[in-house]
Amino acid sequence: MAGISGMLNVAKEALLTHQLSVQVAAHNIANVDTPGYSRQVLGVTTNISTPSAVGNIGNGVQAVSIARKYDRFMTQRIMEQNSTLGDLEAQQQSLRVVEAIFNEAPGLALNDLMTQFWDSWQNLANNPEILSARQEVVQQGQLLGQHLQHMSAEIAKTKYDISMSLDNAVEDVNALTAQIADLNARISSTETTTYKANDLRDERDEILRELSSLIDVAYFENNSGDYTVLLRDGHSLVEQTQSWTLNWANEKMYWNNVKPDGTITRAPVSDKVSMGGKIGGYVAIHNELVEDNPENYLGKLDALANALVREVNQQHSQGAGLYAFSSEQIGTETAKNATHLNTTVNAANATDSIEAGIFKINDRSIGEIDGAAAVYGLAMTKASNAVQQINLAAAGVTAKMTTQLAGTVVDSTTLTAGGGDVFSFDINGVAVTYTTAAADVGDDALFAQNVIDSINTAITTYNATATNPMDISIEAVLGDDANGGVANSIVLRNTNAGDESRIIVGAITSTPVGLEDNLGLTAGTYDADATHNRGTISLFSDEQFTVVTNTDDTFLDHLGMGGGLTPEDRPNDGKFTYRFTDPGGVVMSLQGFQYNNELVTDGGSFDIWLYSSDGTLALPQPVNVSLERAYDLQDVADAINVSITNASGGGAWITASVKNNQLSLNPDSTHTFAFANDNSNFLQVAGINTFFSGYDASTLGVNSVVADNLNNMAAATVTVNGELFRGDNTNILAITNIQHDETVHFTGSTPNTLDDFYNSLVGKIGIRGRTVIRDTDFNGQVLNQMNEMRDSVSGVSLDEEMANLIRFQHAYSAAAKLISTADEMMITLLDTLKR
Repeated sequence: MAGISGMLNVAKEALLTHQLSVQVAAHNIANVDTPGYSRQVLGVTTNISTPSAVGNIGNGVQAVSIARKYDRFMTQRIMEQNSTLGDLEAQQQSLRVVEAIFNEAPGLALNDLMTQFWDSWQNLANNPEILSARQEVVQQGQLLGQHLQHMSAEIAKTKYDISMSLDNAVEDVNALTAQIADLNARISSTETTTYKANDLRDERDEILRELSSLIDVAYFENNSGDYTVLLRDGHSLVEQTQSWTLNWANEKMYWNNVKPDGTITRAPVSDKVSMGGKIGGYVAIHNELVEDNPENYLGKLDALANALVREVNQQHSQGAGLYAFSSEQIGTETAKNATHLNTTVNAANATDSIEAGIFKINDRSIGEIDGAAAVYGLAMTKASNAVQQINLAAAGVTAKMTTQLAGTVVDSTTLTAGGGDVFSFDINGVAVTYTTAAADVGDDALFAQNVIDSINTAITTYNATATNPMDISIEAVLGDDANGGVANSIVLRNTNAGDESRIIVGAITSTPVGLEDNLGLTAGTYDADATHNRGTISLFSDEQFTVVTNTDDTFLDHLGMGGGLTPEDRPNDGKFTYRFTDPGGVVMSLQGFQYNNELVTDGGSFDIWLYSSDGTLALPQPVNVSLERAYDLQDVADAINVSITNASGGGAWITASVKNNQLSLNPDSTHTFAFANDNSNFLQVAGINTFFSGYDASTLGVNSVVADNLNNMAAATVTVNGELFRGDNTNILAITNIQHDETVHFTGSTPNTLDDFYNSLVGKIGIRGRTVIRDTDFNGQVLNQMNEMRDSVSGVSLDEEMANLIRFQHAYSAAAKLISTADEMMITLLDTLKR
């Protein structure tokens, strides 16, 4: 527009635009200290010019938008760095407490107490009959136990405190995600394609920054300006105006989804991706303090206590006190009723491997289970591989196979016509003799079945004999191409599910000579392994256990664990929980002992020396109690009673019984007893004649049998002639050697000495603490640099804003002067027209 009116309009637009510039600058100055505020600038452009005879005449300026000075890339980097720093700060805060628990300051250290404990045994070795030296050992053992219990209690308290911090952090996350969803709604309803809700966007970014310090998130902006916020495992936290919540429960993080009908479904947040932020840091240290994880801090402390109890008790149980036992001895350990699940591995997919991590038992991942071809209908190798991987996972269950031996096809074609051939052999010491009949000749199936019947009859007869200490739990069956044996072969197998006891086939003889191979059996000892098992898996636990796979039962079916195992087990949901009351539970199971993995029943035994009440030998040799094929605690009690009765000529000088799932040994009034030569580790496992009680840091203590009667401290060993000497220190010396034994094994770790194992744990915690401190400092500096880079673009500079104010003020004054000039020109023109 040309002319005075056009100039007046240009001046007006300029005045209004520069007024807006001053207002924007004033807004920036007012928010110089507002967290997350991004500097705003007024976007201006020239108005469309007006054509004229002399060319286009400009029409001044117009304000088009108020925009944020915003670096999207740097903002995302800051969010990520904020999450990293939050993670490290939470770890640093929690590790300070953990380091205090494992404090090795002089006088407060577990190392010092362990050294004093071993020194007390050495002092006792010099004076084994002195009660004060024995008392010192007990007191040092009690101090050591109390310190371990205190450490365990402090770890439990720290874990609780971290859980509370996690609860609070999760509440904050849920509140922040709700605020972001609300801001999404306000922004999308306020903005147009031209005008942006700058302050609301800054507020949303600041809330997102706070959220990222709590948990690592990914986010992006959609076309409507809404933020979609996701956890790193893909679960949504915010989408448009909807938000989802998290929940920390049962030591796991869950994502909650509220359905339209109001019902809530929960899904665990994947532990394969770090949660980051303070929550990720808290979870990282919390996971070091949870039970039943042999790789974490608590697990290693428990492994130390477990190994200490095991090693000392195994040696202590080999010895004897100042006097033989004259009163009832009850084991301190309990053979709990064991939850027991026995399943047959599916032979149809025997060659299919199962990837590591697909199976979880009690939330512990199971390693890769390799497949292999089935053998005559049984997936033996796959069953063996599964058992191995389950046990390696230390998941709170013990996996076992069931021993089986399958011979080759019997040969009836070379038997003597009319029968009369005699075959003799033994199965685990049970003599078997079979004389062929005429019908056996040329009929493999009949010949095999008759031999099988003879084996089963011989075993049944043996088991019915009262003077035999332990039943032979073996049966013979006919191979049928589907039970692990070729058709018309002799198959020998243990009858108790999960019984890995060896099967021994003695030398086979025949009359006439030369027919031995006709039975298809080979003399030898057969242990449960990849080729000698029933293709089954037995899972034992002293508590209920939970198995989880994918979302369906596909992989459970591989191991015969598909839906329907229990009334509560829903088919095809990929998981189940098994309890003692479900089918298969074993009362007083040897697998119910805490140290069940230390038991050696194959060839395992221990000696009981019997004395008259005057101290003289009641028998010239010890009573050897064999644990061959023992399956439950009652089997052991029966073996003790029968062995003693046999040795004494019928006298029940000691009565073994099971009381509250503990073994009791009670001598009569005229006899005493002592132990020796336990190569089965049963005495240690059952808590008989032991120094310590308990099995981990929270339960370790001195056995009350020793603490209440110092005479029971087993300083000596019974000689080969059954003699006991008060000054004998042979068992003490063996106990002191444990301190420097480099072959002590620890749950989930490699063999080491007790001292070095603990020192490595303390060193690991210390190194991690120092690393976290260093990483926290470094990442804090990186975040500061990033914030400075962000502020160089988005931050408010008072100097710059003051300079802008002066510039805008001068421009505003010039525009006002232009209006005044145009006004004067207009007055002059009007006055001219009036003349």
